[in-house]
Amino acid sequence: MMTPPPNILFIAHPGHLQDWFFRGRSKDRAEELGFEVRLNHRTSPLKDEEWAELLVGVDALLTTWGSPRLDDVVLSRNSTLRIVGHVGGSVAGIVSPELYERGVRVCTANSLMARTVAEWGLMMTLVGLRRLLGYARFRAADPGPLWEERQTSLPPSDAVIGIWGYGDVARRLIQLLRPLEPREIIVSDDFLTADTASAEGIRKVELDEIFARADVIHCLTSLNPANKGRVGAAQLATIKDGAALLNCGRAALIQEDALIAELRRNRFTAIMDVYESEPLADDHPFREMTNVMLTPHNAGCGRDETYLAAMLDEFDRFFRGEPLQMEVPQERAVVMTDSSLMRGRS
Repeated sequence: MMTPPPNILFIAHPGHLQDWFFRGRSKDRAEELGFEVRLNHRTSPLKDEEWAELLVGVDALLTTWGSPRLDDVVLSRNSTLRIVGHVGGSVAGIVSPELYERGVRVCTANSLMARTVAEWGLMMTLVGLRRLLGYARFRAADPGPLWEERQTSLPPSDAVIGIWGYGDVARRLIQLLRPLEPREIIVSDDFLTADTASAEGIRKVELDEIFARADVIHCLTSLNPANKGRVGAAQLATIKDGAALLNCGRAALIQEDALIAELRRNRFTAIMDVYESEPLADDHPFREMTNVMLTPHNAGCGRDETYLAAMLDEFDRFFRGEPLQMEVPQERAVVMTDSSLMRGRS
């Protein structure tokens, strides 16, 4: 007797996220696998009890930004859920101890997003080492190019690259940086072991050393209560003149007022993709600074169309009894970025 296909629900509300992720390759992959992906058609915000009603009979659940935490209340009317696929990055705001206690497997497209973010990091590493903001012309209204500053580049072989964090993005970035043969890659992360650092050809250091020694500083750690606002005036004051501070992780890792004050001294460059409040206000001080480069929180954009398809592939592996490739165990989920610590987004 033929096994019926799983009951799959994409829980995103109708609108941008639903349309953006369930399109093109994802729709094609669903058809290829013989999956029918049901969509959430409820446009208004739902209470936990209403989410619970929506999940009745669901075997495989696709979540994304804005999805509810899957706790006992939301799961109260479901006895069939076996796997969750997160169409995004961190699952910290989605999972709960109760979800894992039920034996539900959890996977995420985080590794795909991490690859794209790491590519942004590589690009901006070279922008920082070339000290591009000091002499390049980007728009007709900008002064430049400044010929007197054209020989200020620092070759990668002379550079110390500092990375705060050792998650998926950091590991992928290190892979991309290796062909540049930087003088040293130093990493600060509570979970990085000395043996792993040695095997990867990197050196584990304390956070303060990252800011004091690195020519390019990457902020890539998870946002959690221990890390929120951990970098302040003390660390920023030690950044070397001419260095570049890159943040495509979470804005709240760095105290914004302290960062603004230090950037006004015009000693180093900041290249940012994330902000305390988004979109960035028209009158924000960052917009007036010539030593600041801003991108509109799109470091992770580029492979979005494949995220949901990748989760469908995980569902297919699961229901075939094959090993998952993007699974997130509970001990990893709890140390990923907690989106509840971020300010509101527009």
